[in-house]
Amino acid sequence: MAGIFKFFKKDETIQIPQIIIKKNKTRNGLEFYIQKENETDFLTFPLQLSILEIKQQKNIELLEALEELWYEEFLEVSVQGYLLSYRKFYELPVEIKSILQIPDEVDLDLRLSHVGAIGTSNFKFILEKDYQNWINIQSTSTQIGPWITLADGTEFLMNKNHYEFEQLVNQVPDPRDRNQIFPFVARVRKEAKVRNIPLNTYLEKQEYLFVDQLDIDVTYEESEISLQPKYKQSNLEIDHSVLDYMSNNTAAYYSDSIGKKYFVSQEIHHEANQLSQIPPIRGQQIPKFVENPEAFLPETNSIDMSVFSERVKSLGIQVYRAQPYVHASEKERGWFELNIGLTAVDEHGETQHQFSDMEMETLINRARDNGEEFIEWNGNWLKIPEKADEFLEASKKVNEQFDDKKGLEFSNLPYILEIYENINHLEFNQPLLEVQKTIDDLGVIKPETPPQLLATLKPFQTEGYVWMKLLHFRRLGGLLADDMGLGKTVQVITFLTYLYQTKQLTPVLIVAPKTLIDNWQNELEKFAPSLLSSFYIHRGSNRLKNPEVIKQYGITITTYQTLVKDQFIFGQIDWNAVICDEAQAIKNPSTSASKVLKAMKSRFRIAMTGTPVENGLSELWSIMDFVQPGLLGSLSQFKQEFINKLETNSEKEVELNLIAKISKVYKRRTKSEELGDQLPPKNLITKEVSMGKIQAKLYEEVISLVRNKMIDGLEAIQKLKALSSHPALINEAYLDLPTAQVPKLMETLKMIEDIKQKNEKVLIFTEYIKMQTILRNAIRDQFNINPNIINGMTNRRLDVVNWFNSKEGFDVLILSPKAAGTGLTITSANHVIHYTRWWNPAVENQATDRVYRIGQEKPVYVYYPIVSDKQKRTSNGTVEEIVHKILSEKQELASNVITTSKKMNIEEEVFNFYLH
Repeated sequence: MAGIFKFFKKDETIQIPQIIIKKNKTRNGLEFYIQKENETDFLTFPLQLSILEIKQQKNIELLEALEELWYEEFLEVSVQGYLLSYRKFYELPVEIKSILQIPDEVDLDLRLSHVGAIGTSNFKFILEKDYQNWINIQSTSTQIGPWITLADGTEFLMNKNHYEFEQLVNQVPDPRDRNQIFPFVARVRKEAKVRNIPLNTYLEKQEYLFVDQLDIDVTYEESEISLQPKYKQSNLEIDHSVLDYMSNNTAAYYSDSIGKKYFVSQEIHHEANQLSQIPPIRGQQIPKFVENPEAFLPETNSIDMSVFSERVKSLGIQVYRAQPYVHASEKERGWFELNIGLTAVDEHGETQHQFSDMEMETLINRARDNGEEFIEWNGNWLKIPEKADEFLEASKKVNEQFDDKKGLEFSNLPYILEIYENINHLEFNQPLLEVQKTIDDLGVIKPETPPQLLATLKPFQTEGYVWMKLLHFRRLGGLLADDMGLGKTVQVITFLTYLYQTKQLTPVLIVAPKTLIDNWQNELEKFAPSLLSSFYIHRGSNRLKNPEVIKQYGITITTYQTLVKDQFIFGQIDWNAVICDEAQAIKNPSTSASKVLKAMKSRFRIAMTGTPVENGLSELWSIMDFVQPGLLGSLSQFKQEFINKLETNSEKEVELNLIAKISKVYKRRTKSEELGDQLPPKNLITKEVSMGKIQAKLYEEVISLVRNKMIDGLEAIQKLKALSSHPALINEAYLDLPTAQVPKLMETLKMIEDIKQKNEKVLIFTEYIKMQTILRNAIRDQFNINPNIINGMTNRRLDVVNWFNSKEGFDVLILSPKAAGTGLTITSANHVIHYTRWWNPAVENQATDRVYRIGQEKPVYVYYPIVSDKQKRTSNGTVEEIVHKILSEKQELASNVITTSKKMNIEEEVFNFYLH
């Protein structure tokens, strides 16, 4: 032992070069230059220092703060260093600002003054600043950006509001350019008044007023829609009659009879001019405008499009989706009556009218003769369905082949389905769906995967792959709702590889949350690299705008936000398949993402989600309305048949009936069912720990505040939950509290020690950023490692996970549950510590599933260190004991398909249980 001790003592005396951080204030922000002493090369992130280097760095806290900012993409690369721009200062957490020695924001007393007369060559604004007893510090202090240093060395930041105003004032145009200077003065005066910054007498007397907002009046009269730009002003100084006059004439300048002068910002005037040139919207353009008003407007930053879209809705013009259907109803055993037609459906799936095939043919032919894609009907509009001509042709063939559609034998139904097999999104009812089960195409039901796939599927994944092939063959969509960790992505990639092999891939659209874009690319690279040669990520300012170019790619992937923004581009492409990942994004049928995705032209649709219902059963209806329109009827029918029955029937009964209804296009498998004998065992371990003395004292203080009604109950719950983790989370004075005085932290370190002895890895989850830092410091001191932290949603989090997975032996990764909830596979760890509990058990399960998923070969251990009240200071136990009890009861509920938000409102339950 003495020899080992001497070895470490000697090792720690090795002189490690210090990392020097030079900080320089520039006009754009703080620049940081990082290099090792006695070396000329500059260092770049990630530094990946050894623990010995970390321990001997005098400025390790600053280094870690900068590296964290780099991970969160706050830092920009500059010449040989990194820039933290001043605009980012105002977004930094207090802890980071303190480490970077960025001073606090203060409120200055500002006055707007000037020199020279407006319109003369020497005119300019002067922003006078006072701070406490310091007068006119603009003349006596040093200022770089918002950073001000007084003559006595005192430093502070201008608050964001004042700094933005100063930046505006400093953008003064050439004072001799009257076309520029007068509007600029009007704008500055207006902004000063909005921000309560006083003007000197001269500026106050200048009757310059500034128009800074734009709106659009939308009117619908005599079968045409008219758009009229309308000027507005935020502080309502300008009379409505003046605004109306200027709007009607799209004037940039106006002077009234008493000498007041009105100016419009250049941007607003330019946009108003563009809007005024939009001709009245008539005929077939009306439904196109109602469906996508953005496409008719020029690029604008001045108009809130969500408000404008609501105003368009208020015109009362309805645009219905024309949903072709083929229904078979059994008359007597083995005999069917066939009904073919078209339904006018609103955005909620509500049927407004049903047309027979003959009526439909008349309407569509009339529209086709006029070269139109919408049918005008009862003052509203009906969009002609995709492949309407093919549908009419198929219906004609059915009518020719079967004179008596009221007396069809069962054996005729497969042939009818074959006639319609090339029609996309056709609504079939239950008898026809049953018949489709019997259809067997060449190779479609074969389980063999394409040779391009570099993955060995598990049996249930092969089943999912074949299921998708069958759906694709039958022109039906599908909802893949497998549990987290069962490999939904690899099943879909296998299917895409099949499309590639059979020359049916191009073009495919994948829509996913921003955080999963890189994950898709990585999974394709891992399992189907041959598809990457025709893989395009549609994002960023340089993204393609030409649909003819985009549709040449095999796979295009984009985010929901970008899809909405570029809906006109994507809507011009006939997609072979549209894949919706994390389909909770379309759980609300009235959102833009939901409407746009459902409007995409596609032969086949797949939705992927591990949580098809989060807050209410109507979410499942909306996702199914994308997958297979009409299967669940309209939203009101769905409510009547299923949602309303939750009040009187058991959830299990409703769930079974619902799943039976959608079973043909819905696939959900759970880990316990599919991997019960394939995944290693999962062990849940609860560790009760006592409160430390300081925790107990602060705990009683918070309870006392509640009893005396000095803080409300929910605030108290949050404080007690944070306090249970560490006293420093509610009082920074305890940041340096010895670990021994926080039993929960001590117990966690003991767990980590046991894991280290096994040479295994552990994830620690806590939502508190400050607690993450405390844990990292404690682990670094005790174990000579430097654990990474994932608490943001940047693209670089995958790099952290890859580094962690690639290391051999013991390691620790600290994560926020929400930041790590999707898209991460961390099966190199087999221990999970939930240092603080998340209110929703489904979210907590998703965090655990980063470890407990396919690819995990070791037994998994999930630890819950719970602060208990062994002295019984509180009658109901600690907040953590109550949360643990309620979460344990909710675990089974969280895995159900039907889970109502009311039953998952755990925070409210804790509040009612603890403080009532």
